[in-house]
Amino acid sequence: MRPLTAVIRREFPEVKQILIVDDGSPDGTAEVAREIPGVIVLARTGSRGYGHSMRDGLRMALGNGADVVITMDADLSHDATILPKLLAGLERADLVIGSRYCSGSALVENWPWHRLLISRLASTLVQVCTGVPVRDTTSGYRCWSRELLIQMELVSIQAGGFAFLYESLAQARRSGATFLELPNVYRGRIHGESKLNWSIAFEALRLLPRMFVRRVWEPIRPLPGGVSAYSRSTKVPISVGER
Repeated sequence: MRPLTAVIRREFPEVKQILIVDDGSPDGTAEVAREIPGVIVLARTGSRGYGHSMRDGLRMALGNGADVVITMDADLSHDATILPKLLAGLERADLVIGSRYCSGSALVENWPWHRLLISRLASTLVQVCTGVPVRDTTSGYRCWSRELLIQMELVSIQAGGFAFLYESLAQARRSGATFLELPNVYRGRIHGESKLNWSIAFEALRLLPRMFVRRVWEPIRPLPGGVSAYSRSTKVPISVGER
């Protein structure tokens, strides 16, 4: 926790607020986070799961007046040094994703081959079912514009587990979002243990057919104040301030 916040402050000194969402972790995450200056902790109660945590965290960030929300894992698996590039990407899209697959080859470390295979297959399946023009649909490293999050109506997203990653992308597409992927090297789980289990996989499989039906029948709404140019994956990293 402390190493991550230190990197964020060093690489991205303009950041106004760091919000840590603790989903009842037994390792004392909330207590450690509260000792870090400038960090706000949301200690959740009730239903646990990635989707529930993301919904509550995003809504709290919006309620605190955030113009931009960047979501990332706190186990150092997401490269915090590219935060300025993600933010600069909002000049070209409404949702910017730190992607493992947009450069052609997989940008991963400390991952067994079967995890990589499952991830690539899952991303392909989600693309087909949702129509989202994103190669890495399972990445949680995302930079959201406030306008998009408000348009999406977060309360309508039902997934309580990691299927939130898929459903939120589908909701973003229906809300008129434009997308941009930037290369991010995913370093497995440097700290902590994976929360993936069979119940999470079954939830994703249950939701995908419904997402496909919604893709076919529901129109895409225009996003007020959104980026007008349609952005797909890019192989060229951008720098802060690039237009």
